[in-house]
Amino acid sequence: MKIDIYDEQRLARQLEIQKKKSWDIEKDINWDQGIDLSKSFLPLSNIDSLFTGASKPQLRAISQLMGLIVASTISQLEDVAYRLKVPVWESFLRKHPVNPELYQLGEQFFEEEKKHSRAFNQYIDLFAKEVNIDPIDLKRILPRAHNTSIEKIYTLNSKIGGMAMWWLIAAVEEESILFYHLLNEVKDHVDPLYYNLHRCHFEEEVRHKSYAHMMLEVYNEFSSTPCSYVFKKVDFILAEVLNMTWTFSQLLKVKEFKKFRHHHEFFNTLESSLDLLKGKSQLDILGALFTSTPYITHTIHLSEHGHINALLNRYSTTRLPMPKSKLGEIKCTV
Repeated sequence: MKIDIYDEQRLARQLEIQKKKSWDIEKDINWDQGIDLSKSFLPLSNIDSLFTGASKPQLRAISQLMGLIVASTISQLEDVAYRLKVPVWESFLRKHPVNPELYQLGEQFFEEEKKHSRAFNQYIDLFAKEVNIDPIDLKRILPRAHNTSIEKIYTLNSKIGGMAMWWLIAAVEEESILFYHLLNEVKDHVDPLYYNLHRCHFEEEVRHKSYAHMMLEVYNEFSSTPCSYVFKKVDFILAEVLNMTWTFSQLLKVKEFKKFRHHHEFFNTLESSLDLLKGKSQLDILGALFTSTPYITHTIHLSEHGHINALLNRYSTTRLPMPKSKLGEIKCTV
């Protein structure tokens, strides 16, 4: 459905709702309950393609690792979005002003992104204490958006009229909603704090996910030069390639968890789980990551998100020819 970026009354109502229902990071999340390490973080499916014959403790540890990777990825990407606020949003709307309501809605969007990043970062800090390591050490081996060259590429893309960062933001918003739906189906079996954090995140993602769509619509409305036509064709590919490059570079750090095996049983179990990968070729592992690994496959296949696919068709945007996911189309019900 097309979003009317000129409907000031609708935008004003949306902003009012978002402000009224905004949650507080300290008051609305019970951090004092701690983390229940006897429970999983994320439900696993099709994981046998990578970890054949994993025991229940190993599956739990893999689930917890996946949960940490998801939490760190959300925290880092939403922090990047906030750091790029001026070049990818503010500067663009100065050149292409629409109405004050769209601008104010954007201010609210970025404040919520900043809060979400802090919340997931706080969960990672708490987990580090539970498993007896320094939070700084844990964050070194989880996804970190410290690659300034990628941020520079997104900034340059925006300065010359591109919208690659907004394609990435739109896809990440869809992923976050999807992950909550998967969690909600098994909420009695996952760590309550992890579930509640995702529930709070989900509530605001649903309310503000349309903002990335609005920015893509602004771009479509105002960009009519031959150069902008090229960007419309390649912006999504740029976002997909940068996202894929970053994702795989971060996954390579997982093996560093072994150095902490004497700190807590979690690391021991995780090390034995990673040993199940021995004997598999790099091609087998890469194929599983692309096609059948929960959460990783979702993250790589940006174009398979239902709403993103619809936007790509709407704007006649090119996508990469990638191996199809065996997990099926990534659908959100909201």
